Amino acid sequence: MRAVIVIKCLTIFLISNHVQGARILGLFPYTGKSHHMVFEPLLRKLAEKGHQVTVASFFPLKNPPANYVDISFEGVADVRLDNFDLDLYENLGVINYVPKIRNILMMLGEFKDLSAIGVNLCSKLINLPSLNEALKKEYDVVLMENFNSDCMFGLLHVYRNKAPIIGLSSCNLMPWSAERLGASDNPSYVPVAGTRFTTTMTFLQRMENTFWRIFTKLAFRYSVQNEEQALIEKKFGRQIPDFANMGRNISMMFVNTYHALHGVTPLVPGLVEVGGMHLNETKQDIPPVSFIKKSHSINKLSTLASIIALFNFGLAD
Repeated sequence: MRAVIVIKCLTIFLISNHVQGARILGLFPYTGKSHHMVFEPLLRKLAEKGHQVTVASFFPLKNPPANYVDISFEGVADVRLDNFDLDLYENLGVINYVPKIRNILMMLGEFKDLSAIGVNLCSKLINLPSLNEALKKEYDVVLMENFNSDCMFGLLHVYRNKAPIIGLSSCNLMPWSAERLGASDNPSYVPVAGTRFTTTMTFLQRMENTFWRIFTKLAFRYSVQNEEQALIEKKFGRQIPDFANMGRNISMMFVNTYHALHGVTPLVPGLVEVGGMHLNETKQDIPPVSFIKKSHSINKLSTLASIIALFNFGLAD
């Protein structure tokens, strides 16, 4: 009897030490550097842990791990390094003196830009040979940014991808993302991304938040999803399922938020907050006390709140 137990224990021990790396495909078709900075540490760590990682993005690694393969989008479009023209905020004439109208125009302008970027990139990426070749291969899991475009969903369908899809968001969930996982996005207490509202809103703010929720979802449906679907169907000469439903193929989503900073909202098991995932634990993110004492222009209470927030943000790893 003892010999049988020993044999079973040894077998379990040997099996537990046999680890097979997964084949992982990362799809990040947005040109924003600040977005990719959130995802890059995760992708690098997966490769360092022994997984075979293939990443399609505008930001290839300079010193990638041995089993990390880059599919570079460089040259397809200009990257966005989060710099912007202040004239957009200063040269609006009399509108600058009407904050509400100015905010509405800014929201509309930003959404229009993001929509145009998504469709424009889709029209170019569907013709990129290196990306199409990579999509023909088999993978165990697909990591994909969920932001201003659903083009990659269409390409994955065309190439009959059967791997589970995990979405990643470098910011608050976009208005069309929560419903894909069955999460609540009730506008009475869930602010629409891009607005200045918090989880506590007045009645009028809730009404405005409801308007933005309806508008952004409809605009994304008709100005992005329909356009990208038409591009892919024309390119490959075949009909594909409705983009509005294809986004529901996501199995899980990691979102770069943390309740201490972004407010408490209802979550579902498939929606995981990973705020601070990109932070480097070896760096001192909290400024030294001497620096705080010298900064007389900073309100003491605000400084304390900021330190606590930074501390909590770092604990979210």
